[in-house]
Amino acid sequence: MRLAIGDAVYDRTDMTLGTVAGVINNVNGSCVVLRLSGEGLRQVMPYDLEIVARSSKATTAGRSLATGAAVITATATALFSSVAEAGATGAWVPTVLVGVGSYTAVMAIYRLWLRITGPRRIRV
Repeated sequence: MRLAIGDAVYDRTDMTLGTVAGVINNVNGSCVVLRLSGEGLRQVMPYDLEIVARSSKATTAGRSLATGAAVITATATALFSSVAEAGATGAWVPTVLVGVGSYTAVMAIYRLWLRITGPRRIRV
């Protein structure tokens, strides 16, 4: 299971809801530290947890700008490569496939960047 600090989890042993505060090592192995409302902190084994919700941050202006730039770049790349392919072969099937492939390639690079710069997940 991969957890990030701030994820909402459900403890199956006594049916409590809490957020992940961190991971700690003890004699039994890795334990997840939960922050409970009003009760403080508790250590729970990872196999007793169920993920309820992932933590997320509000979208910043820079990330919105990067998303817009990625979509515009992907669309322009798809358009230019489709026009070049249509001029080379004239068939519509390769033209469509080249356009879709170009768009997908640019957006895959953008998604990789989002994954690298996103919140860190801890394997427990």
